[in-house]
Amino acid sequence: MFLQYWGLQHPPFNNVPSETSFFRSPQHEEAFSRLKYVIEYRKGVALLTGEVGCGKTTVTKALQKSLNRDKYQFLLMANPAMAPLDFIKAVLINFGEQTISGTKPFLLARLQERLNHNASRGISTVLTVDEAHVIKNQETMDELRMFLNIQCNEQFLITLILLGQPPLLKRIDGLQPLKERISVKFKLTPLDEKNTLRYIMYRLKNAGAERGLFTSEAIAVLYEYSDGIPLRINNVCDRSLLIGFMRKAQQIDTRIVTDAIEDLQQ
Repeated sequence: MFLQYWGLQHPPFNNVPSETSFFRSPQHEEAFSRLKYVIEYRKGVALLTGEVGCGKTTVTKALQKSLNRDKYQFLLMANPAMAPLDFIKAVLINFGEQTISGTKPFLLARLQERLNHNASRGISTVLTVDEAHVIKNQETMDELRMFLNIQCNEQFLITLILLGQPPLLKRIDGLQPLKERISVKFKLTPLDEKNTLRYIMYRLKNAGAERGLFTSEAIAVLYEYSDGIPLRINNVCDRSLLIGFMRKAQQIDTRIVTDAIEDLQQ
């Protein structure tokens, strides 16, 4: 009933990152282009930082979709807070290894075999480490750097993309050998008010909306609260549509958005 009431085909403001929800704001487009450059030219390491909910994971999902699967193997580590040995095992599991056991030298040899196998078939390997700021073990960060020592014909056999919140920048500053390997560093900033409006319209249109559901005044209130952070925008918009549905409103106005914000803060 909720979706039918607003003329939608699916919920427009889900917070699960996906390539279909990728809004190409200027800063998100630049982040996408920079990361793709690092991958296509095998530049080693890229660092993408930003506050919670700015769209880092969504950018990488869109990036993954854009890559030719015959030429790239894209691995994603979502929970990287591990000891070095467990981290290597997790990477091998992402490669599809069924049985992971043995000493660190043995596991690193298996990883090198995987990377060489991909390279021999013309496949580039991309490892994206999400939430990299939660890695507290410096040895694990060092292990990431050591992955770059696996090379062939003067080219890296693996490209690393590190995603994280701003504290990751301080962690990297203290790891000079890894810092020097970073070829691209970019910080995702929140949307401005103009792009907040475009973002909301984009999500609604993707969900099948045939008309504007939010008044311009309502979006101004929403922007002031959200500071242009997509995660917050999604939460307020989703709650506003629910409240509007329950009140049988024809459009989301400032009163509904204000009530949605209050509801979220309880």
